[in-house]
Amino acid sequence: MQSIRGVLIDVSGTVHVGDKVIPGAIQALDRLRASGIPFRFCTNTTQYSGDTLANKLRKFGFNVKREEIFTSLSACRQFVQARGLRPLLMFEPDALEEFKGIPTSEPHDSVVIGLSPSSFHYGMMNKAFRILLETKSSSTSSTGNETGAGGEGVPRLVAVHKAKYFADKDQTSLSLGPGGFVEALEFASGIKAHVVGKPQKAFFELAIQNMGLSDPASTTTKGTGIVMIGDDVEQDLGGGAAELGLVRYLVQTGKYRAQDEDRDTFGGLDGIFADFSAVVEHILAQKQK
Repeated sequence: MQSIRGVLIDVSGTVHVGDKVIPGAIQALDRLRASGIPFRFCTNTTQYSGDTLANKLRKFGFNVKREEIFTSLSACRQFVQARGLRPLLMFEPDALEEFKGIPTSEPHDSVVIGLSPSSFHYGMMNKAFRILLETKSSSTSSTGNETGAGGEGVPRLVAVHKAKYFADKDQTSLSLGPGGFVEALEFASGIKAHVVGKPQKAFFELAIQNMGLSDPASTTTKGTGIVMIGDDVEQDLGGGAAELGLVRYLVQTGKYRAQDEDRDTFGGLDGIFADFSAVVEHILAQKQK
C-alpha cells in the first residue's frame, strides 16, 4: 500500500447519521489525529454553515477545529464571488450565513441551489425557473451560459451537488437529496447546472490544498497518497476522487445499501469497511508496516 499523506472524510453517514454518532467514530478520529496524518472533513452538507457543523460535531464529542472542515458551501461561495453573480439562493437559513456579503437582491442573474427542503415547493421552484428563462433569453448561448471575458461560460444554474438521496436521522430510511430538484430545473429551463461540490475534481483538489498538501502528481494513476472515506459510492468516491487517483474507501453505514460497491464504474474500490473506525484501524496498521 502507498504511503498515506492525508485523509478526506465524509461527514453525514460516515461519522454520524442525524443526531447519532456512528459507534467508535469519535475514538477513531482521536487515533487518526494522534498518528499525525493530516485530515479534513470533506462534506457536501448544505443545510448548515461550516461554523454550525463544527459546533454540531463538537457537541457529539468530536475533537475538531473549524479549519478542519472543508464544505461545498465554501467552494460554492468562492465560485459565485469570483464570477460576480447576483444569485437567487435556495438554501436553509443557517447555510445562508456562508454567503454574507454576496449581493442577492433582485434582479437575480442566476440560481444557486443546495439541499433546502423549505425551498423545494412550487412557488420557489417556479421563481427559479423564470430567472433561468430570463437569463437564457438574454444570453448568446443556447445553454443559457454567457461568455465571459476569457471566453469561458458563466453558469447561471449552480448546484452545490446533485446527490440523489441521503440517510435520514432514523438511520434506516433514505430521503430525497437535491439532485432531483436540480434536474427538474435543468429539464424545464434547458440549462445544464454547474456542480461545485463532490464528486467534482476541482472540489477534491481544493480540499487537498486546504490540508496544506500539493495537488496529486498524476490524474490517471494511483499514487497520490490521499484517502477518501465515504458512504456514497457516487458522490463521495466517484468522479473526481477516481480521476485524481485517490484511495477510495467505502463504509457500510449511512446511505450505504447492500451491493452499492457494484455501482462503482471506475475499476473497483480500494476497500470496503464496516464503519469509519474499521477504516482508521486499517490505515494505521498499514502506516506501521
